[in-house]
Amino acid sequence: MLRLIALAVTLCILGGALPSASRADTWRVVRTVMLMRHGVRPPNKEPPVPVSIAPDPWPAWSTRPGWLTDHGAAAVRLVAAADARRFIADGTLPAHACPPPGSVRVVSDSLQRTIATGDAYASSLAPGCGIVNHHAPQGEADPLFDAYRTSDITTAAAQEAVASAVGPGGVTALAQQYQSALDAVTHIVCGNRPDRCGLADVQSGTEVDPSGAHRPRLTGALAYGSVISEVLELEYAEGKPRADVGWGRATADDIRLVGGLHALELSIIARPRPLAVANAGKIADVIRDAVDTGPPLTVIVGHDTEVANIAGLLDAHWSVTGFADDEPAPGGALVFQLLEAPNGDQTVRAWYRSQTLEQIRALTDGDSTWVPLAIRGCPGELCSLDSFVTALTA
Repeated sequence: MLRLIALAVTLCILGGALPSASRADTWRVVRTVMLMRHGVRPPNKEPPVPVSIAPDPWPAWSTRPGWLTDHGAAAVRLVAAADARRFIADGTLPAHACPPPGSVRVVSDSLQRTIATGDAYASSLAPGCGIVNHHAPQGEADPLFDAYRTSDITTAAAQEAVASAVGPGGVTALAQQYQSALDAVTHIVCGNRPDRCGLADVQSGTEVDPSGAHRPRLTGALAYGSVISEVLELEYAEGKPRADVGWGRATADDIRLVGGLHALELSIIARPRPLAVANAGKIADVIRDAVDTGPPLTVIVGHDTEVANIAGLLDAHWSVTGFADDEPAPGGALVFQLLEAPNGDQTVRAWYRSQTLEQIRALTDGDSTWVPLAIRGCPGELCSLDSFVTALTA
């Protein structure tokens, strides 16, 4: 009985401290911070997996490995325009003028795909306004996005984080749990030749670099499956002919199914808190400061790993049509908004914002999907600033 009374008192306190999500819809947006993944790119290397796994030639791309494509840039411009409409409606951006100097800050990692994504986003968010995309010289490591190798995480801590994420059954049990996705990958890459290629006889594992120079990674079937699933997703998002998406053997439903392998990989090597802090702790600090004292709009352009890192810190989850659950979509973003009531009370609201896979493929000009996120340690969809900071950085 005492426990029930204590719980009731706690819920009353929490209920009084924060508004309902519907009430917060009417609050003033003070600041918005976005962590966005770059847009559509080709695989980072050719071929993306060994020919023993996928023997057929992969389709050609219009740009260099790992670079943002023209189609990807066009999709980013469309999502930026959709964001602009929303931000004009909530007062973050002015309706009929350029944003005041210093009111919008765009920061991108120093790879071509992130720089080009930031450029495309800034140009479409406020056309003709000359919003600057801040970044290090292309190809020069940026410590904000290249933090893991200089972090103080120990090999033992990394191994423990990976083992905990994998679970007590180990990688073998995990591979069995995802067998239907692995079988689908084998069918896509091999067609009617599963005895000559694919993932059926490939063991899965994990690897933690004892030197600390590289992030932990999956190996074997789960790793190859993750890479292939992401390439299939990118082929489809690029708008390639169906015959060039998984050699004509992958449907949109297949892409969502096998995409679970990429989301699984991120849940093991990116979402666990020790790994997330090591890789994206500096980004978490930037988000914290930007929400608290930054300009009205801050946009950080990085990679799927950093999106998964921050989502892991907050224990945030989402689902967007066409993608596997928790998959960071090309151009998708975590969004954090500081809201203020007429009496001065403030709260933080979080979203995952993304185009659907079909919107990216068809370059559809329309509103994006905004998924409200629950944050670790916060009731419902709203969070006090202190609780948000604790979840993000403590």
